Amino acid sequence: MKRLILISMVCLMTTITQAQTDSIRTETLPEIVVNADGQIETAEKTVLLPTTTEKKHSANGFDLLNVMQTAELEVSPRTRSITTHSGREVVLCINGVEVLPEDVATLRSKNIRSIEYIRTPSGKYAGKAGLINFVTVKLEYGGNVYLSASEGFAYKTGDYLVFTDFTKKGLTLSLTASGDWAHDHSYTDGHEDFTFADRSTLTRDFTSQASIRKSDNEAIRLKLTSTGENHRLNTYVSLTRQAMPSAEAVMNARYTGRYDATTERLTLSDSRGLAPTFYANYTYWLPKDQTLDFTASASFGHNKYNSQYNETAQPTMTSAVTEDNNSIHGNARYYKSWKSGLMLSGSLTHDHNHYKDIYTGTSTGDQRLTTDVTMGLLQLSGSTQKYYYYVSAGVSNSAVSLNDVQYNYCVPVAFYGGNYALNQKHSLSLNGLFTHTLFDPSNKNGMTVPTSFFEAVKGNPNLAPLKVLGNTLSYNGQIGKSKISLSYDNNIYFDNILHQYTADNQTIFDTRINDGTFYGNMLTATYAYSAFSDKLRLSLTAIEEYNMLRGDEYDMERNIFRIKASVTYLQGDWMLKMNYRSPYSSLDVREPYLIHRRPVYELLVSWNHKDWSVEALVRNPFSRYDKQHITMDYGCYQRDTWSYSEPDGCNLNLKLTYSFGYGKKQERGNTEIDKRINSAIMRTY
Repeated sequence: MKRLILISMVCLMTTITQAQTDSIRTETLPEIVVNADGQIETAEKTVLLPTTTEKKHSANGFDLLNVMQTAELEVSPRTRSITTHSGREVVLCINGVEVLPEDVATLRSKNIRSIEYIRTPSGKYAGKAGLINFVTVKLEYGGNVYLSASEGFAYKTGDYLVFTDFTKKGLTLSLTASGDWAHDHSYTDGHEDFTFADRSTLTRDFTSQASIRKSDNEAIRLKLTSTGENHRLNTYVSLTRQAMPSAEAVMNARYTGRYDATTERLTLSDSRGLAPTFYANYTYWLPKDQTLDFTASASFGHNKYNSQYNETAQPTMTSAVTEDNNSIHGNARYYKSWKSGLMLSGSLTHDHNHYKDIYTGTSTGDQRLTTDVTMGLLQLSGSTQKYYYYVSAGVSNSAVSLNDVQYNYCVPVAFYGGNYALNQKHSLSLNGLFTHTLFDPSNKNGMTVPTSFFEAVKGNPNLAPLKVLGNTLSYNGQIGKSKISLSYDNNIYFDNILHQYTADNQTIFDTRINDGTFYGNMLTATYAYSAFSDKLRLSLTAIEEYNMLRGDEYDMERNIFRIKASVTYLQGDWMLKMNYRSPYSSLDVREPYLIHRRPVYELLVSWNHKDWSVEALVRNPFSRYDKQHITMDYGCYQRDTWSYSEPDGCNLNLKLTYSFGYGKKQERGNTEIDKRINSAIMRTY
């Protein structure tokens, strides 16, 4: 009987897919009671079925997935993120439409019917680590209201989110507004040794006296969704403002060597940016299992950045940058599927970005950077009751213009993956890619901007994309009340992008370059267990990494082991959750440097009753700052510093949420606020 219920639920809750993971049409079916395991493995995805208890102890989509304790995912409601344990990105969708974290944060858990997890996403999401799709209750008419406010007391922060929507006859209009602010006192102490081209040396020991960085961000978005029998339109306009009104740091420095003195160093900076955005996606389902999908977006940004450097007995240095930029994205896709499970698709994507930066102050100059990335892909996929596979291959061309100097990078790209369901409780999957990633535009730059009387940041006009070969092999299964996840990640970065330090007789230069190859290997094992009628939930994750950096500049390797553990207890309207992460030392491949991280302790208590939710969080209660030790020998620069991070230190946080829904059940509008500000400014501090 239990097996029959499981099979029925898979049939009932599985969405009708016209184009795998790209365009999903979801049918509304009556809600039923399930007395079976909450995780069902199928050929194309895993279906997660939340229980009434789990919905009761969560306010939104992040909370719900966190309480459900999916073994292979790292869920953080506080930071609004869902990743694999290896830290790779998971795409978020609601009813088949891609959304951003703010959308999931305003998705009422009571409206969620099921959650679909695809480990090998294809189409427009090929190359991502996974895809989460929240399938919700539909509305014939009515809407939802969601209000939340989060306040930090040890680390001073605030985060506020407001959402409302209304649906009638296939039309949904939604409004989302968010704002956040922070006062961050993070700082760095340490010892540094510098060697110049003439072999003279300079030593600096420094201690922070004061540090404060204030930030505030706001975003608002108005969205219209229209869903018909054979089409779907999603369009929105949004406005995002980001500001750092002030950042000030005061430190004492003791120099010995070619310069012998004790100084006080003051750095000041501020920045602000404003960006309106327009987005539209149109999907049209044709006869004979064909689909057309078009996406277009455009944003325009205006950014300003100012900095000032003062040090005893040294000339004052200033930098002021004004940037105007625009970004245009277009994508067209066609899909054709057959009843045998075979599907063929083709896509053409183009991304255009243009930046114009004007530098004034100690260093002056203009920078004009344009990037045009075009990619064409053909994809073949197939599925049966037991397995699913896809192969996508094509060509990507990046045309770059920096101050009228042309660069062109044309590379083959490929994405592939497959999933095999041994039965409804066990599956194997492979997710792989070969592609390239573009550089940070602020690093492909011809400017040299001083950061002290003997240091400077130097742009590299010859910086090129790095190529990536990545594969993830995983097993996921259930045995009774136990959930097990095993995965092996292998990533190779060719032409790796990292920092290079060089020196002349007067200055130490910090430049981003392509050098060597990075080899990353990660083995992850997670065990989750539920007891006492699922009231007590335990989870333990062990991660073993072996990373190597091989190049002309750096030749190093590091073996890393760490664990993550959590205990959750549910009782009545209350939930108690404790998290722990062990200390570990790792190799940061982008700087690069060796870094030792301290343990993390968290205690969360929440109360959920009807439409109200109150959550209290204590994180790292034993120290105001999270302390990290960083060491590295860059040749002409040796680093031995301690970084004190206030956001990752003692965090006392209180969050209040109120939400309710109204109307006749039949689809919830999706929200999408993009808070990212596009910028190519080279920031000196």
